[in-house]
Amino acid sequence: MIGVIVRKELLGLYRDRRVLILAVALLAMWATLYVAALAQQSRLHAERVHIGDTTRAQWEKQGIKHPHRGAHFGIYVFRPDAPLWAFDPGIEPYVGQAIWLEPHRRNMARFNPDADGGPGARFGQIVPAYLLAGLFPLLIMALSFSQATQERERGTLRMLQSMGVSNAALLGGKLIAIMTCVALAFLPIFGLLGIGALWLTESAGLTLRVASLAGVYLLYYLCLATLGLAVGALSAGSRGALFVLVLVWALFVLAAPRVASAVAQARVPLPSSSQFWADIAHDYTQGLPGGESLATQVRAFEAGLLRQYGVASLSEVPIGVNAARRMVRDAHADRVHAHHFDALWARYERQQQLLRWAGLFSPTLALMASSASLSGTSLAHQGHFEEAAEHYRRDVNTALDQWDVAHTRGNVSYETQYGADSLWQSIPEFQYAPPSLGFAVRRAGPDLLSLAAWVMASAGLLALAARRWRP
Repeated sequence: MIGVIVRKELLGLYRDRRVLILAVALLAMWATLYVAALAQQSRLHAERVHIGDTTRAQWEKQGIKHPHRGAHFGIYVFRPDAPLWAFDPGIEPYVGQAIWLEPHRRNMARFNPDADGGPGARFGQIVPAYLLAGLFPLLIMALSFSQATQERERGTLRMLQSMGVSNAALLGGKLIAIMTCVALAFLPIFGLLGIGALWLTESAGLTLRVASLAGVYLLYYLCLATLGLAVGALSAGSRGALFVLVLVWALFVLAAPRVASAVAQARVPLPSSSQFWADIAHDYTQGLPGGESLATQVRAFEAGLLRQYGVASLSEVPIGVNAARRMVRDAHADRVHAHHFDALWARYERQQQLLRWAGLFSPTLALMASSASLSGTSLAHQGHFEEAAEHYRRDVNTALDQWDVAHTRGNVSYETQYGADSLWQSIPEFQYAPPSLGFAVRRAGPDLLSLAAWVMASAGLLALAARRWRP
């Protein structure tokens, strides 16, 4: 029975040219947006490669200078392209894509792509993922509810029930037919997505990542199609069902993300930039809560050097005291920065948790979070990059300070020994390994559970509608 219903519904959908024309128009719009996004990603990638090569060449050709002055020359590291940035840029247009590495200080990421877009860049900006998350649901819900309301309005529901066709079988067949059409429509979308991603990146496991992303979107559409059918079956007519579903769409897609973001920012406010850096400067001098001040730590270190080498003066110590002292200060600075940056990222995570809870009120929120994570453009991916850059910064400064310690003796003047290009070239380039798909899935776990809960809730509503569906 289900098979007969599915074939009949598929034939009806095929004959409805309005649905076909609208679907083709939306697919063409999506393809246009995606090709434009690929071009933008290609341009940004070329810029990053050029600037990265230029800054590295400048670093390696600094010439003869003191190693600490060379360290203060600084070096930029750039976040590589996310595997599916062109599809779902996530937070990346709004956060920095480069970090300037220097001694004593951990810097924020800077140069977000949207900063170069001009005053009108954000007006009317729609990315391919948003088209699938925000506009396609209108088509799916409109298609779904009409499949239920038309049976009553045409008088065919009474006839089918008199023939012994159960409401559950009829609604189930309609749902299978709708999702079959949706899946067929999305084959070219995710095929083009995979081709475009492979053209720009060589990320391992890209096929599995695209397949996982497709599965998440189909789960989202299953929720919406089920909800649309249920509302159509429970409504007295098409107008009432359409009004309810447009209201639901507006709440899911337009209202919920904005309200959730505003609530998260109000409940977990972030420190101002000036206060953040002032707190770091205070703790650098005075010490972390419960810890010793910088001056106390330096005095203890110098006294330890005298005892270790059995000398009466720092000038008699057989290593570079200035460089060794600088390493103590930098280790203290690293702890202070780690303390404050960890606290800042903890606030980010608390905001994310609030947004996850909001996903229980909107499947669109759960989808958007899952999509960004699987695309490699979530906040967690940005944090992973910044942590890797910070570890590299510490390694660079430690290597230069160790060279200084080994090439000087005693409490010498600041610029006794100099490094040359060979020293700068000995510092390895920044090699960043982006997180795996497993990292993305684990981070998206709560959001995927929210989406699954929405599917089950929609299925429950459809089961209720099947019992109450009357001619």
